[in-house]
Amino acid sequence: MGTMGAGIAEVLARTGLDVVAVEVDAHGVARGRGHLEHSTARALERGKLDETSRRELLDRISFTTKLADLADADLVVEAVPERLDLKSQIFTELDGIVRSDVVLASNTSSLSITELAVQTKRPDKVIGLHFFNPAPVLKLVEVVRTVVTDPEVISDVTALAESLGKTPVVVGDRAGFIANGLLFGYLNHAARMFEQRYATREDL
Repeated sequence: MGTMGAGIAEVLARTGLDVVAVEVDAHGVARGRGHLEHSTARALERGKLDETSRRELLDRISFTTKLADLADADLVVEAVPERLDLKSQIFTELDGIVRSDVVLASNTSSLSITELAVQTKRPDKVIGLHFFNPAPVLKLVEVVRTVVTDPEVISDVTALAESLGKTPVVVGDRAGFIANGLLFGYLNHAARMFEQRYATREDL
């Protein structure tokens, strides 16, 4: 469980939700625990958590190396590296594990949610739920809908984000969504300004 996965798990557990965190191996589990211990220790130092709340938060998060342990989950949020082939494989596997009514969400920052949805038999219940890093701190969350996402799923996931203390924005499935879509344009414009010698790389 990388930084983003650990951050999302922390955000969910802070609101009293039980979380099952899946990693590839025991080393990944240890790394995930380390991320959570470090992040919550900093929150304790800053007065954002007291020791009792911190311990309760950590106790709500269990770890496993088996996707099958998500069989009873009510929501799955995928946060693996930004590789479409890897995410597609995981969505196909999850589709055969969790109940048919369970929403499958991806934390991808730019990959196609539609491409992930078609890997499942529940494309109407696949959605993007993009947290920003660090997830426990930053408020913005992009809720990414496809043309077939069930409106009730969009509404429920948006409400969930709000209950987590986040500020959700709903966006259609396009490259980069909102934040990275704007950033890509900004960076491309900066590159053109540099190429046309309007400014130095350092000043840009």
